[in-house]
Amino acid sequence: MVSNLPVDQRACFVAGQAKSGTTLLVALLDSHPDLLVLPEETAYFPTVLTKYGPRGRRAQFDYLTKQSLSNVLFGGPCKWGKRNYASFPREKFLETFEVAAFDPANAQEDLLVLMVKAYAATLGRPLDTIQRWVEKTPANRNHIPAILTRFPCAKILVTMRDPRAILAAQIALEKTRKTGRFSTYYVIAHWRVAARLAKRVRDGDSPGLVVPYEQLVCEPASMMEKVCAYLEITFNPETVLTPTKMGQFWSGNSAARINFSQISAEPATRWQRELSEDEIGWVEWHCRDLMPEFGYEPKLHRRELRYFVRPIQGERPREYLKSRVYSLRDDWVRR
Repeated sequence: MVSNLPVDQRACFVAGQAKSGTTLLVALLDSHPDLLVLPEETAYFPTVLTKYGPRGRRAQFDYLTKQSLSNVLFGGPCKWGKRNYASFPREKFLETFEVAAFDPANAQEDLLVLMVKAYAATLGRPLDTIQRWVEKTPANRNHIPAILTRFPCAKILVTMRDPRAILAAQIALEKTRKTGRFSTYYVIAHWRVAARLAKRVRDGDSPGLVVPYEQLVCEPASMMEKVCAYLEITFNPETVLTPTKMGQFWSGNSAARINFSQISAEPATRWQRELSEDEIGWVEWHCRDLMPEFGYEPKLHRRELRYFVRPIQGERPREYLKSRVYSLRDDWVRR
């Protein structure tokens, strides 16, 4: 029984790749009465424990409250998109978390768990009503062994999406953000990591549940029923088929800036209209060996050098060169 576990072991971590459906998945779980869903990414394993671990608890606390995407919950500025937490008591959350984090009695307690408990207290949620708490950071994909070492009873949800659709979404995102750092290499490299993790999960070599984006948007009821069964919570269509963020309706974070009033299957095939043959070729050059494992059949018949050489929309010269060099390096390593 989940309720017999201590709070720290009732964890659920969502992993995958940026633009693979991680945010939609947690939005569908957000209003479930048995769950406590952190509404923003903490980067706890990718950054807090790796970069700031040796610097001590104060540095970790400062990153969570001032630099991570979760900083908006504590009154910090929003880095991307629009977030409206005006009705959330951010000062109270910060104060509750800080008191707990530096209470000598909690010196041995995990900082993420203290943040979860502080969030529950701020919302007035008794801990015994929480069957699972959920943290979503796509880069959790790189830290599954560390997650399971720290949280051995944790549930792992791994999202997967057609890598061609992810490239199209990232191109669209760069057009709006104009960062100048758009990397086509990271699109394919991150996808391969997520795909290998998803394959291990499907093969039974790693605990977890794979959540294909295409099934999530095309067959949301059946997919969310599987998710709820895996999390050992009740499946209520009226609750888990309406995406929310902190209980308020969530209209999506589409890279194309398209809001929705209900889950739409349209993004699953949008890449077919938006990508050129060369851009499709770039993805399939690097991912075609793993794509059929998840039903993503290559569209092009073979690899051609031009698919590797030609620049992708939004690529700056520096990122173009880095992507090709890193690609050749990875190819040499795999061989």
